[in-house]
Amino acid sequence: MMMESDRKRLSTPVVKFMTTGMMSPSPDTRSKSFGHNYNSATRTNHQMQQRQLHHRQTTNFGSTIHDSGGSQNVGSMTPLLTPNRKEGHASDCQSPTLASKLTQLASSTAEQLEMIWDDIGYDPQERADQLSALLFRMEEICKAKLAEENGVAEQFRKTIADTKKNMRVTCAALKQQPDARLLRDNDGTVTLTEELQALEDAMRNIQEVASAAKEDLLNSRDYLIEAHEALELEMDPKWRDIESDLTQLRREAFHAKMKEMKEELATRSAAVIQLVRDCQHLMNSIAVDAENGTELDKRIMGSVIRSKDGSFIMASKFRTSTCVGISAKALDELTKRVAELDAEKRRRKRVLQELGSEIGALWDKLNIPHEEQKAFTTSVDGLGMITIERGEAELRRLKKIKSNMLDKLILDARSTIQSLWEETNTPNEQRRSFEAFRVSESMFSDELLDEHEEYLAILQARLEEMKPIVRLIERREEILDERMEYEELQKDSERLQQRGASMTNQLMKEEKMARRIKKELPKLTESLLYQLAEWKAKHNEEFQYFGRVYLDVMDEQEEEWQEYKANEFQRKQMKKKEEMAMAAENRFQPFGHLKKGASRPLGDARPKENSRGGVARTKSGLGKVSNLREGNRQRSDTMT
Repeated sequence: MMMESDRKRLSTPVVKFMTTGMMSPSPDTRSKSFGHNYNSATRTNHQMQQRQLHHRQTTNFGSTIHDSGGSQNVGSMTPLLTPNRKEGHASDCQSPTLASKLTQLASSTAEQLEMIWDDIGYDPQERADQLSALLFRMEEICKAKLAEENGVAEQFRKTIADTKKNMRVTCAALKQQPDARLLRDNDGTVTLTEELQALEDAMRNIQEVASAAKEDLLNSRDYLIEAHEALELEMDPKWRDIESDLTQLRREAFHAKMKEMKEELATRSAAVIQLVRDCQHLMNSIAVDAENGTELDKRIMGSVIRSKDGSFIMASKFRTSTCVGISAKALDELTKRVAELDAEKRRRKRVLQELGSEIGALWDKLNIPHEEQKAFTTSVDGLGMITIERGEAELRRLKKIKSNMLDKLILDARSTIQSLWEETNTPNEQRRSFEAFRVSESMFSDELLDEHEEYLAILQARLEEMKPIVRLIERREEILDERMEYEELQKDSERLQQRGASMTNQLMKEEKMARRIKKELPKLTESLLYQLAEWKAKHNEEFQYFGRVYLDVMDEQEEEWQEYKANEFQRKQMKKKEEMAMAAENRFQPFGHLKKGASRPLGDARPKENSRGGVARTKSGLGKVSNLREGNRQRSDTMT
């Protein structure tokens, strides 16, 4: 047994240590108070941290003392109540319940230790060592608890500071003024839990508005990014910022930009679709095999699909292995490809037209049976290379046949040339200039046949050039015949003895004849003189009609017409004198019919038994043909 004085000496320091200094609130009591105030807030990381803190306070602290105190279960002791600030107590006020409890705990522990040490028989030094160790462990536990609680408080302060910063930034983005009371520094009138709760309540409404705005801006930004990437356009950095401004005005600006990009996408898509369809049409028309073609052709064939309403849409806005996309590069590639395909189509058409012309000419020339022609025609279709190959093969076949029929073809060509010489009034000098015409049959060749065909083309072109002049000559000759018919009618006085409709029709016929003679004949004559002068200037030869220079024919017709008019004038004068003589003799004698044996003074340029009248140049006001001819000759000299 230890002396009473020794027990007091050992127990006094323990009691003194356990009952002096700053008191810590009861772990259980603080946990309940903190959790009750914070659980009403939104579920944040701070709540999770607080629940973990509550568990740690109610387990570790008690278990530590339990290990030091032997059989006493300190962790299950009665909770100690700590006064709340809302009740008006100062923050540094010690709890009498906690102090007495600690004193009781220290006294009980010291008494039990001394009893155990007495039983063991520890000397004072050993007891002092044990007590020092115990005190050291209790001091470490208290320091750890203080550090832990300070960490919790610091975490609260950091969370509050972050929340305030977030509130400022969000309100600035929304162009709103935050509640200044919430942003003031805590002066100790409210707990950290209450301050955080108030901030989170205020932020909840702000965050709802900000989240809706940010989601809208995010969707708009994503659309703009995709549209710019599809069009291969550089996007203005201002359309990537969805943090600094969350106002309705900013959202409307994004919406307007989206509308603009939608229109641009629609315009670009329409242009690309049209180019793709043009390419597809051209590729089909010239039978391009896209499967075995270029990568671009493969993408072209898979770029356009039909939508539910039947319209054409792009398979993708982006370039893939089966789609060209709608980028500027795709637009350039398609434009270039359309030009290439169109040029190839025109080339093939030209080749096929040339082949077709040659084949058709040889069919006619070689008298190819209609069945063979039809068989070849049905075997070719479209503008594919196989069509060109078949055309070239048919042309080679026909040329081979032509070589075997060379003699007959050259002789037929010569016969046609002779007919054209006659029809075009080709002078003998020009006929003799075609030396190939006199080559003997023993010298016939493909080259000689080509010369004959080329000369035939020249004669046919000459004939085509002569046709307009010939039509004018024929029309003029018809009116000259009509002029002589009109003159004969004027001599026939019996025509005026008709009555009724017959008389009217006769007078209308003569009136139309006179109008044509007076108006159309001078115009035809003047036009012919001009064109005949042009012909001479171009071909260095006079234009001939049925073997005669037509200008000479016109001069002869004019001379004959003047002679005819003079004879008619003399005949009328003699008739008038005879009538005056008979009137002087005062006797009545009926007039006999004049003989109709007067010759037609104007000869026809064409071979006929009777001659025809020429152009009237007196009272008709047309002037003389020779004067017009002289003027045309002067113009011809000028043109030459």
